[in-house]
Amino acid sequence: MFISAKPIWLDGSERQQNTFVAFKTTLSGLHNFKISIAAATFYRLYINDRFVAFGPARTAKGYARVDIIDLPIIEEESTILIEVAGYYCRSLSTVRQPSFLIAEVFSGDEILAYTGRDFLCREMREKERFSERYSQQRHFGEIWDDTKPQNNWVEPAIMEDSPVFLKRSAPYPAYQDVALNQADVGTFQFDPSLPCVKNRYSFKGSEFWGAFAEEEIPYKPYRWVQVQKLSVKDHARNLPLTLSAGEYLLFDFNRIECGFLKLALESSLESDIVVAYTEYCEADTFSFTQMNAQNVVEFILNEGFSGEKMTFEPYTLRKAILFVKSGKITLRQFGIKSFTHPLENVYRPDIQDAMLQKIYDAAIRTFTHNAVDIYMDCPSRERAGWLCDSYFTGIVEHFLFNESKVEEDFLENYRLYSGDAFVPKGMLPDRYPSDNGHGGYGDCIPQWCMWYILEVRDFLLERKPDYDKELFRESVEGILNYLKDFENEDGLLESLPGWNFVEWSDANNWVEFVNYPTNFLYAEALSCGHALYGNEEWLEKSKKIRRIATEKSFDGKLFVDEAVRENGLLVNNNNTSEACQYYALLFGGIDLDQPCYSFLKEQLLNNFSAMEQEDRPFVPVNAFIGLYLRLMALLKLKYYDLLLEDVKGFFGGMVEKTKTLWEYRQQKGSYDHGFASFAAVAIWRAINRL
Repeated sequence: MFISAKPIWLDGSERQQNTFVAFKTTLSGLHNFKISIAAATFYRLYINDRFVAFGPARTAKGYARVDIIDLPIIEEESTILIEVAGYYCRSLSTVRQPSFLIAEVFSGDEILAYTGRDFLCREMREKERFSERYSQQRHFGEIWDDTKPQNNWVEPAIMEDSPVFLKRSAPYPAYQDVALNQADVGTFQFDPSLPCVKNRYSFKGSEFWGAFAEEEIPYKPYRWVQVQKLSVKDHARNLPLTLSAGEYLLFDFNRIECGFLKLALESSLESDIVVAYTEYCEADTFSFTQMNAQNVVEFILNEGFSGEKMTFEPYTLRKAILFVKSGKITLRQFGIKSFTHPLENVYRPDIQDAMLQKIYDAAIRTFTHNAVDIYMDCPSRERAGWLCDSYFTGIVEHFLFNESKVEEDFLENYRLYSGDAFVPKGMLPDRYPSDNGHGGYGDCIPQWCMWYILEVRDFLLERKPDYDKELFRESVEGILNYLKDFENEDGLLESLPGWNFVEWSDANNWVEFVNYPTNFLYAEALSCGHALYGNEEWLEKSKKIRRIATEKSFDGKLFVDEAVRENGLLVNNNNTSEACQYYALLFGGIDLDQPCYSFLKEQLLNNFSAMEQEDRPFVPVNAFIGLYLRLMALLKLKYYDLLLEDVKGFFGGMVEKTKTLWEYRQQKGSYDHGFASFAAVAIWRAINRL
């Protein structure tokens, strides 16, 4: 993919944590030219101070995806500037590998410039290296200090080792400037009595994951914001506005946006400004500690600065607050440069029901935020590519665009996973590209590997039938061969190791021994394996597991979740979840119209527990994955009108607040979660009786 270019980096720092390096070259008389570019961890590309692109698409350890980008026509001398974040830390959203940049500028067959010959570099000292983690799932927070002197440009080192380069199938991101021209104005002052969360992370950080010692970190804006008492002075003031130390502006996009925070401003004095942001908070208040991420950036500006500031990384927000910590600024514009999946050719039907139309549109926005280079759970605290989530998002991409380009890259990443000490041989990590070993979540969810097989079946047999099935054989066989060792005397899976996950509810407390939802899913995975590769043993085993799991778990009214060992015998524990009913309906091969299932049918039709009814005979589902199993079950059973009413009742309030769809039914976690975009598919299929 590169003819002359070599991977380069600032000499000796490729394994240094949180190092930002800028690279530049100057060319003239350029027409119809392109740049091939890859980097670890991320790059930002400019021409003559004009933003061009952010990348690359993420992929497996030891590999790098190559972006090929059309560049603007430049008549005169042009400076190509590439800023690269060399995080070199473990995370859930990338793999840790030595930092590098490789780039080649070309026009037709002519190579105009390339790394290893034409680029100089410098460490970007203005980006504070010693900062807190933004989240444990991602990397480090952004503190930009322009008052630091810039380093000299030097010759970079050519890296001895090179990753394997891969093409990018996912479409290139869409960038759109979304500006706000009004803000609420107020004052703030330090109040030590206010509650302050020292840090807010999903799991405990450590040297293993990558962190700086507390005493090494000079700026801690996340804590600083929390102990500022706010007093509103005025509402809906128009920009530009001049602010002095002790004043703030509060902005509201009225919907969640995803992208790079962007400010146009002037600083008449040396100034320190802090911007905090949140996905949702009520009325004209501001709160931002409910998310397990430190949603704050800081800019320290020289006296006389005039221009734009934009965050390096993309973030997710509805509201933002800008504090002038010291100095004096004039803010001319505040907004987001969006970073999303492009919407050309998206399928957007006219839906007569106004609420369903709003939910459908919110599902599209949710998808575009979460499918830029891989399928992500959320575009905020994690940006991680999880299995099972991807099963639903894969359906959405093909439905909305009649293609599966992001899914192609997503699944290729998993095929290229080469194993590590934290994931059993033959199995796949629960999310990838990612580093493993973080304990709290586990690193391999057995059920997610089964969902992987379901997704691969749909991808190969329905969405991309011309794709080479043999590329996936090793991963599918590896999973099924591993699971085989945990079959008990009945052929059911029992006491699976790892983090067993069936649903975000109490259903997940009943997974220690023989978990029936897991076995229904296992039967389906075996059936899908047979459909792909014709293994008759898998098919017969699938039939047997469906039959035995159905017989043993049904108590005459409902399907119970688990059988436990008592004196060596398996005994049902009589715990019953709503989620288990949907696993049985989808994968158990039952006929709901048989008289023995009359009670279950009544509950399905009249007691959707996520809508908060009382006197439920089972533990209710949460949003993931119970709600989506219900939607799938209603489609399978052709209860279309019921599905549409459920969708309006479940998602309607979300749309009014954020115009995106959420991780949970409660107001917590992410308010912009990729799998939730499946609502668009469910709406369309139900309306069209499909």
